[in-house]
Amino acid sequence: MKEFLKPQEINAAERKILKALQADGRMSNANLAKKVGLSTTACWNYTKRLFDNGVIKGVHALIDPAMVHQGTIVLIGVVLDRSTPESFAMFEAAARGLQEVLECWLVAGDVDYFMKIRVRDLPSFNNLHNTRIIALPGVRQVRTFFVLNEVKSDGMVLI
Repeated sequence: MKEFLKPQEINAAERKILKALQADGRMSNANLAKKVGLSTTACWNYTKRLFDNGVIKGVHALIDPAMVHQGTIVLIGVVLDRSTPESFAMFEAAARGLQEVLECWLVAGDVDYFMKIRVRDLPSFNNLHNTRIIALPGVRQVRTFFVLNEVKSDGMVLI
C-alpha cells in the first residue's frame, strides 16, 4: 500500500535522484548513485521508495513525434451539455480510450475540458474530430486550436 509522501518528506537525496532521472531515465543505478553522491544500495533504496510511493509513476522514452509521423499538435476545448459527476465520468472514460489524446484536463472557465492531441496532419485530425471527438459522451461544443510552434515541451517537474 502506498504511503503518500508530503513534499517535505522527500529528502535532499531523493530530490537529486528525481532531477537526475528526469534528465536521463535510462541511467543505471550505479551511474545514478555516482551522480547524486550515494552508495548504490542507498540509491536503490531511495529510488525504490520513490517508485513504491508513486512519486515516480514510470520511466518512458521521449520520442521525436516528427520521426513517427505525428507532428501535428491540436489543443481542443470541450464543452459538455451537462455538468454532472456522471457526465464527467462518462466523458473521461471515453477520452482515456482515444490513443491520440496525450493529455486531458478538467478545467474551470469557458470550457469543461482541454485535450492535447497529436496526429499526423490536418486531414487526420479532421477525421478524428468528425468520427470520434464529437461523438464522445455529452459533447456539446468543441473549440479547436492548432499549434503552430512547439516552444517548450520537456515536461520536467521542478524539484
